[in-house]
Amino acid sequence: MARPLPRRGLLTAPALLLPLAAHAQSWRPTQPVRVVISAAPGGTLDIHARATQAILSNRMGQPIIVENQGGGAGLVGNQMVGRAAPDGLTMVVASGDGLVLQDILVGARQGRARNRLRPVTMTITAAQLLCTHPRSGIRTVDEYFTALRARGDRVTLAVPGIGGVAHIISEMVNRTLGLQVTHVPYRGGGPATIDLLAGQVDAMIITLPAVTSHVREGRIVPLAVSTLARDPAMPDTPTFAESGVPGLDVPSTQGVLVPAGTPDRVVDAWYEAWKFALSDGGVRARLQGLGFVIQASTPAEFDHVLNDAEARFSEVISTAGIRGEDG
Repeated sequence: MARPLPRRGLLTAPALLLPLAAHAQSWRPTQPVRVVISAAPGGTLDIHARATQAILSNRMGQPIIVENQGGGAGLVGNQMVGRAAPDGLTMVVASGDGLVLQDILVGARQGRARNRLRPVTMTITAAQLLCTHPRSGIRTVDEYFTALRARGDRVTLAVPGIGGVAHIISEMVNRTLGLQVTHVPYRGGGPATIDLLAGQVDAMIITLPAVTSHVREGRIVPLAVSTLARDPAMPDTPTFAESGVPGLDVPSTQGVLVPAGTPDRVVDAWYEAWKFALSDGGVRARLQGLGFVIQASTPAEFDHVLNDAEARFSEVISTAGIRGEDG
């Protein structure tokens, strides 16, 4: 009587087919996809989302329609996508910090945006940059602190929204050093940069890659970065931590989210698509050259980062008495 084959023999051939079968069954959209950027044009959300647009379209086989929805430090765009159908055809490219901060500030009144969204991937991180313009008379971070001590409420600091990460960093610095400044909110980094370049405001805190080219052209003066280590894109620019604000380490996080209730296979497909796009040599060279740090995290990793950010920012907001904008 013939002996039966070992079980591992029976599994060998089908096992070889699993990767191919899984790829064949992976989800793909059947209609154009709407990517909402929760900020005005010209900021870093805009830059890194549009850098991946063509690759995502080719990968998923559908047009990628990018749409800017600024306002409320990201609140408007985040809530818009949170109300969309969970079918994989709408997603938001958002500031992770902004999403968390808006939930802390207005979540009790308007509902928590994170409850309506599901993380796909944290695409990038980047330093926040304190900067000014050449005509301001402020050339270093120490001169900025001196100006605030001498005429604090008459110094204007542009921030992309009250309650955004730039505003929080400013409050952390001011609280540590006993300073004050007049915050001027904008609907995004792009409009804030335009006014800084025109000398309409004295200084600005913004995600570093949004102004890298302006710094290199001498149109904007970099003063300090918000990360614990200096940024490779601007190695001569000191950190806040080495400039009198010990321990300050607040990188900006950005990522992709879809409406809550989006099926696992759809989330997984979009995670793989974004990871693929961010691994492209041309995309990496462009983004890293501007000062982005590419992450391409898993959905679970991005969710953990958001939870950690909420714990860190809650105390600062409470102590500073910051109130949010109801976008």
